[in-house]
Amino acid sequence: MGKGLRGKLFGADTTNINRYSIYLLNSGGKTQEPKMAKGNPWGLKNMGGNVLEFCSDFYSSDAYLQTGKSVADPKGPSSGNEYVVRGGNYISDAAAIRSAARGSTNTEDWLKTDPQQPKSIWWYSDIKGIGFRVVCEPDSNINSGSPR
Repeated sequence: MGKGLRGKLFGADTTNINRYSIYLLNSGGKTQEPKMAKGNPWGLKNMGGNVLEFCSDFYSSDAYLQTGKSVADPKGPSSGNEYVVRGGNYISDAAAIRSAARGSTNTEDWLKTDPQQPKSIWWYSDIKGIGFRVVCEPDSNINSGSPR
């Protein structure tokens, strides 16, 4: 029996994703602590899943079409009303737990109960599954092979 037929009959094999990501089938309906996921080879946890990754790029539904070529991360518009979110969260299906899974914020719906006036663009009071990742440049000594 091929993988395709097996998947159709028994569902996708989620053994690996269950180890490394928090998503719909293993989240218990809420975000989880990092210790609940196994680290990747670099020790990073929850790089897909648990919370959507809020990106500083403005969202455009046709960003990939406007590049004129296939790119992993197209340059979006220089301004806009919504931002890019990536990677799926604790209520996402396994297919959305990947960095290429790209959507947008939904500011109006995500700020309905924000008590601030004017409403904040940084505090999404009505979505529990969003966060961000801290990006650091590697130490130049690591790349050059020089001792630390």
